[in-house]
Order: sequence, then structure tokens, then C-alpha cells
Amino acid sequence: MSFLTSTRLSLVAIALSSLLTACGGGDSPTPSPEAPDTSVSTPDNSTPSGETPEQKFWVEGYAVKGAIDGGLISVWYHEPGAMDRDWVQIGETVRTNQNGGFRIAVPEDYSAHSLKVILQSDTQTLMHCDAQPACKTPSQGSVGFGEWFWPGNNLVLKSLVDTSDARRTVALTPLATLAVEEFLKSPDGDFSRFMELLESQEERFGLDAGALSRRPVDLAAPDLSGVQTSDLKTALLNIAFLSLVDGERWRTLGDVLKAAQANSGPNGDLPRSAGDDLDLSVELLTLAGMLQAEYLQEFLKDADVQDDILADAITGLEETLSSVGHNTSPEPTPAPKPEPQPEPALEPEPHTKPAPVPEPQPQPEPASEPVIGSAKMSWNAPSTRVNGESLAMGEIEKYIVRYGTEQSIEERSYEDAVEDGQAMNYEVAGLAEDTWYFAIKTIDTNGLESDWSVSVSKTISR
Repeated sequence: MSFLTSTRLSLVAIALSSLLTACGGGDSPTPSPEAPDTSVSTPDNSTPSGETPEQKFWVEGYAVKGAIDGGLISVWYHEPGAMDRDWVQIGETVRTNQNGGFRIAVPEDYSAHSLKVILQSDTQTLMHCDAQPACKTPSQGSVGFGEWFWPGNNLVLKSLVDTSDARRTVALTPLATLAVEEFLKSPDGDFSRFMELLESQEERFGLDAGALSRRPVDLAAPDLSGVQTSDLKTALLNIAFLSLVDGERWRTLGDVLKAAQANSGPNGDLPRSAGDDLDLSVELLTLAGMLQAEYLQEFLKDADVQDDILADAITGLEETLSSVGHNTSPEPTPAPKPEPQPEPALEPEPHTKPAPVPEPQPQPEPASEPVIGSAKMSWNAPSTRVNGESLAMGEIEKYIVRYGTEQSIEERSYEDAVEDGQAMNYEVAGLAEDTWYFAIKTIDTNGLESDWSVSVSKTISR
């Protein structure tokens, strides 16, 4: 089965563009999430001498929207009271690995309770860009598909874990987070209630039962040969949240999630249709997911996703759109109007022979255009300071590029500021014919500057 035709997906792109263009206004403020203990560590099984070792069990899972590296993971226990408060952190705080995976030890005393698992970002957190054509960064720049970037400090993902289940695997994704927020508004705090809400979320988005409980797929991974239709559709919907970050209305993925929570009804349900307000809804997210399928189809083919898997996932997204009242069928093409018949041509009048025209004098050849070229630079972001301390991506404010035809850095007369601290390439245009020299320095968020890099050169010639 072939991939989607460009005609059908262009209609989706137009529909999504119309919705996004019409969106406006600010987001309603939402309460800040519980801040995890920032004293991060890896679980330690050692016991001080003379103490009885505490029995522990493990909570494991994955945080993927693409994969989230260095996110802070904490586990919370609910004391008797309202579900939207009275949560107490238990165990240590750990960080996710490069695949988004985590494993955290929890005292055995809590093995009979349902526990909440939270991921929160900080300056050391990075996220895999799995949206096309690029991912917007909090500093208004952009990074390419498959690159790592800082998602901002306001990303929070949540889920619940059933400690009676021996597998105890947790999936932290945007869709699971919305189900948790709906659960927190419920007066019934039983874990079975959360599973009902998770199943309801799956039904609203047309997902298979259990899709939001399985390990999420990072679509920026190089090998996707084992991905199935349901998991691909789930991944496209989770990517949709990030693809809506436009740098204006929503600057980060955390902003989109907060807007989704604010736009949910009293029972926590996200609206099915965009309606007149054209706000976050099942319809808008599904349209964004279909547009991502269009952008990603060549990459997915290279990553060994079977043609029929992607086609079935898109069909499932179209069925979801139909269920919320969105028409995915193209408008019929109107019949063309009949062409007017040409007027009969008149016989030409006889005319006298024209006078001979003198041959034009040869024009002088124009002067040759000056040569104008460009130079594209790329670099790796520094990971340590001069004193050996680590330097996170979120701590880089910008870069300065100095260039000119002089070999000495100090004598060069041109300087550009690369305002996006997460950028790793830059192009200088308008270079005349000559040999040009370039150097770069880093400036952090405190205004501290690095030394100039080693100079590189490029010759612009005809």
C-alpha cells in the first residue's frame, strides 16, 4: 500500500493552517505543579552500619515526547483528603536517561497504594526533536528533526502507577498527563477510576485499549521497524502538542499542556471539536498529528516503517476527525464554464511596404557583476566551563561571530550575534570576493564570555 497522496494531506494542511491562524488570546493561568526534591541522586541500595535495611520496590517507566533526557522524576503518595492536594513525595529524585527511561526505589510501606509519578524539567533537561519541519525553542530559535534541545523549565508530565501490578511500568506523555489532570478533579481517588479515565482518553482519540499504558515510541529514533499502527498513531498525537509551539501564543510544550488543561471542561475532558473558539481540542490535535504524518513520511520509510502501517495510522486519524464532526473529504470541483466563441477574423487591409529599418549598432558588453558569496558555519555547544564545571544548554545565552578579511581576530571589522543559545550553525551572507576569516565565542545567561575560538577561513572566488 502506498503512502498518503499529497492531495489528501494538502487539504489537512490547509484545515490546520486555518485553525491555527484563527487562534488568538492568552492562556488561563494554572496552578504550579508540585516541585520535586531537587537533590538528585541515583537509588542507593547500601545501608549504614548498624541500621536495618529498608525494604524497597522499584517504579520504572519512560518519559517520551521524543525522548526526554535528564528530566527530574519523583514519586508521590496521597494522604487522605482531596485529590488535588495532600500529595507527599516519597523516595529520591532521579533523572531520566537518554532514552527517557527511569528506575526509582520506593519504600515497601507504600506497595499497597496508588502513586503519582511526575517528570519536571530544569536547565539540565534535554528533549529529542521529533516534529517536522523543526522544533521551536524557548529562546525563539529552532532546531532540526532528531536534534536535542532544552524544552524550558515549565515542562511537567504525570501518570499514576498501580503498585499491585508486578510490571509497574509508567508511560509519561502529554496524553497520559491530561488523563491524570482529569483524575485529580475526580472525587474518587481509586486507581481503577484513573484507568477508566485513561480508557476514555483512548476512546476520544480513537486509540486501541491500553495504547496510553504501553511504552511510548520516539519517532526520531533511527530504527522503527517494529512499530505497530496503534503505537504510531499514539506517537503522532503526542507529537502534535509540540508541533503547536509557534513561539508566539505558545513558547514551550509546557505552555501547550497548560492551555489544554485550562481549556478542559469541569470534568477534565478536552473539547472534541475546535468550535467557534478554535482552541485546543481533539480536532486540533488530530489535524496536527495528520500534518506531522505528511512531514515525516519519508523519514518513516527510511526508518523501516511499513507503508501499510503508516497508511492505517492515518486512516485511524481520519476516523477520529470524522467522529468529532470534521469533514476530511475534498470539496467537489465545479464544472468549468463554457469558453466564449472567438469573433470571426477580419480580412487584413492592404498596406504599403514598410521602410527598411537600419540594423542596430552593437552594444558594449556590460561590466561583470561583482562576486557575492556566503559562508555557513557549524559548531558543537560547549559542555564545560574553563574551571571544569558543567555547562547546560539552558545556560547558554547566545554566541558572537566575528569575521573579516584580516587574519587577526582583533582587527576584523564585522560582528554578528547569534541570539539563539541552542543554535549550532549560522550563515554569513553578502561576502565579497576575497579570503574571509571567522571566529566564535560563547556568552552564558550571566553575561560571562568565553575566549575566541580558533579561526577558520573561506575563500570567495568567481
